[in-house]
Amino acid sequence: MPESFVSPFPYEVPESLHGEKADAVLEVALPKIRRTALRRLIANGQVFVNGRPLDRPRKLRANDQIDLDPAVDLSRLPRIREKRLAKPETLFEDAACLVIAKPSELASVPDRHGEASVHGMLGEWFGDVDLRFVHRLDRGTSGALLLAKGRDAARALEVQFRERRVEKHYFALVHGQPPTDEFACDVPIGRTIRGGRVKAGEAKGSREAHTAFIVLERFRGYALLEARPTTGRMHQIRVHLKCLRLPLAVDPMYGGAKALWLSQIKPGYRAHGTEQPLIDRLALHAHRLVFVSPAGSRVEVSAELPKDFRITLEKLRRFASVGAGDRRT
Repeated sequence: MPESFVSPFPYEVPESLHGEKADAVLEVALPKIRRTALRRLIANGQVFVNGRPLDRPRKLRANDQIDLDPAVDLSRLPRIREKRLAKPETLFEDAACLVIAKPSELASVPDRHGEASVHGMLGEWFGDVDLRFVHRLDRGTSGALLLAKGRDAARALEVQFRERRVEKHYFALVHGQPPTDEFACDVPIGRTIRGGRVKAGEAKGSREAHTAFIVLERFRGYALLEARPTTGRMHQIRVHLKCLRLPLAVDPMYGGAKALWLSQIKPGYRAHGTEQPLIDRLALHAHRLVFVSPAGSRVEVSAELPKDFRITLEKLRRFASVGAGDRRT
């Protein structure tokens, strides 16, 4: 018998999906439905945006209203088979929102290749709770991910993000040495270009972006930063670090390495068998969120560093520490 679920329609496009094509937005709204089926709905004129039938998968704007032809039976659309994934730790929960510790190997929302995602697992993890995304973390980024319970809570939280009242704190391990202990980047961030990257600098379609950075620790060849983005552009921290010539230690898309190995930081390293990387995903962790829950309380929530990031820092402290005379301030 076909699986039934609560319809998300009418669906309001959140700020986090501004500029995405309609089929990609539908894939977020209906994460268990195959993309080919969603495109077929568009081609058949069964998808409406702001009351008008959509004739092609064009880009949508935040707050656009998506709806489906009432004749569409969601329970009969072909499904994606998701692999079973362990339920992440719940860091905070109240009547209006939920914060989970997103693992680094899992995308927030489905990409164009149908990979497993947090959005696709919400039903299995949390049942019929109407959880909605109000921001996203890149696939390789670990840490605190905020979800709203229902449309009203989502709108309230999106206003906080839009008005820059949500504090976002990240740990970023970078390759290189910042010249000062506090600095910032204000390079505008634009549209997605070839390879999934986003364009940095003044150009058509670029939007304001600001990230503040604080040096927490310095090592030989590396530094641990706290990044505080006040805007929420795609790949913002990664792009700004590249612009500053301080790429994440692991981030091949924006100038970092594919992995960080103990042999790179330990003097006189001798291999014992096949060497495994210390960390082979984005060296970025969403450490802390501060916001006001739509239920009324002020929330401060933190996500502990995952094992790979924690061990990497332990090895850097042991084998690549710098003395006071070596620090650049």
